[in-house]
Amino acid sequence: MLDGVTVLELGQVIAGTYGGAILAELGAEVIKIEPPVGDTARNPKIAPLSGESAIHLFMNRGKKSICIDLKTEEGLEIFYGLVEKADVVVDNFRPGVMTRLGIDHESLTQRNPDIITVSVTGFGENGPERDKAAFDLVVQAYSGHMDITGEADGPPSRVGIPIADISGGIFSCISVLAALVGRGRDGVGRHADVAMLDSLVSMLSYDALDHLNTGKQVSRQGSAHAHMVPWQSFETSDGYVVIAARDEKFWRNLCDAIDRPDLKEDPRTRDNAARVENRGYVVGILEQAFLGKTKAEWARILDEFDIPSAPVNTMEDVFSDPQVEARDMVQSYDHPVLGEIRYPPSPVKFTDWRMPSQPAPMLGQHTTELLEEHLGYDASQIENLVRKGVVRAWSPPD
Repeated sequence: MLDGVTVLELGQVIAGTYGGAILAELGAEVIKIEPPVGDTARNPKIAPLSGESAIHLFMNRGKKSICIDLKTEEGLEIFYGLVEKADVVVDNFRPGVMTRLGIDHESLTQRNPDIITVSVTGFGENGPERDKAAFDLVVQAYSGHMDITGEADGPPSRVGIPIADISGGIFSCISVLAALVGRGRDGVGRHADVAMLDSLVSMLSYDALDHLNTGKQVSRQGSAHAHMVPWQSFETSDGYVVIAARDEKFWRNLCDAIDRPDLKEDPRTRDNAARVENRGYVVGILEQAFLGKTKAEWARILDEFDIPSAPVNTMEDVFSDPQVEARDMVQSYDHPVLGEIRYPPSPVKFTDWRMPSQPAPMLGQHTTELLEEHLGYDASQIENLVRKGVVRAWSPPD
């Protein structure tokens, strides 16, 4: 799909690297520019897997790795040479780093007037907190997400996945795709400023709209919903299921499923407004009912009665589920050292094109290839650069 598009990726923040993984799966050549010591996502002490980091193996799949010391004059010239042949440069440094290195948007347009640049930062390129250190947990808290996540009588909770990093990566990918379309129409390369904070603030969605227009506060509800009953998890004899029976037809089906047809006409439960008003009464009835059967039994019954519901699956449940298998949501690639690595791929599916499954690269795995093919360096020039520490190259073990 993106054959012929070259993306250069710099920096050490997951929010930028996830977007690059999506672009690689869409067919772009994504070249990861790493310092000689490597990207911090490679740290095998964090999410360790057979001497590598699961973060690196997931976030950098499908990319090429070239190691360049951008603090050297020769290293900068190599990078500029790559920029002249590239379409996009994505960085996830703190604001100001690209300018100090002489590789900000204005500087790069002197080498390639059509270049598209995207900067992914924690808090954006302007504002009083632009230089604040940003990890996923920090942004989840700052954006308000933690305040509305967790049980009503418990402490704030983080979302189980690094949602600030993931959302920043998704929006950076969208920015690249939009800028490519825009350049195709008007011939102009653009700079995009993507903040993890902005990404999560936008994802506060209709709760934010309601608050901004009414001043209402959003309280933690656990798995429940402030405006809908029943819309939450319920404990069974061996696990949990969730019910989303907001609409009256589904509520009436649920009344039959738990053998309580009287609740259809009970003034305390006959419509959603009444059930929200009498939440404790409704939830108490359902809690007692669901404890009487297993998770699997309830999953079958709820499906039979056409009630929006699901078992609360474990990871093992998810990746052995026939629907997940049918959707081809487990793929694998052959890592040059570790062998087969299984992973969940990007969810986009096209009717006439399949996303490639390519491994995360070893550090400097493509340095020689890229210098030769993109810039025309010969073996002696590359050997000299390696000896001087300007670049680092990887060779497969014997």
